[in-house]
Amino acid sequence: MKKHTFLLLILGAMALCSCGKKTLIDETRTFENDTWLRFSPENYQVEAPNTEDCYNFTVSLTVDTTRYREAAVPITMEIESPQGEKRTLFSTMIFRNAEGKTVSQANPDGTLTATQNVRQFYFFNTTGQHKITIGQRTSKYEIRGMKALHFTIQKAKLEYPE
Repeated sequence: MKKHTFLLLILGAMALCSCGKKTLIDETRTFENDTWLRFSPENYQVEAPNTEDCYNFTVSLTVDTTRYREAAVPITMEIESPQGEKRTLFSTMIFRNAEGKTVSQANPDGTLTATQNVRQFYFFNTTGQHKITIGQRTSKYEIRGMKALHFTIQKAKLEYPE
């Protein structure tokens, strides 16, 4: 009897852990030759477990300030469902404000990291494998000085007012 109870407790704990997955993706990618090409976006595959939970999409971009001197980088994020439905989100990774003052995280190696919550409380319309593409949307074919792109999708807690 004790063996069966113990087995049921373990199976129950495993089921609870797998249902409450809080992070769908947490991945950092580096750019070859520190260059982000306009027509070579970063592609991700994300499994949406259900349509009831909402998620926050966060992007961090690290740049080498000796090679990239612009104040910001505009990005686009395209989300494609398993059925082919597409949604596009736009954001801007800001490194310096209008006065030229750094508003992003300064790193010891001389790089800057801008972090932007691209979308809060995002609901997937359908379950299954979604393709997410993140690209730079500048007028330049290539942007030099781009070190790394970090992409995170975490479960959000949406609270309705009473």
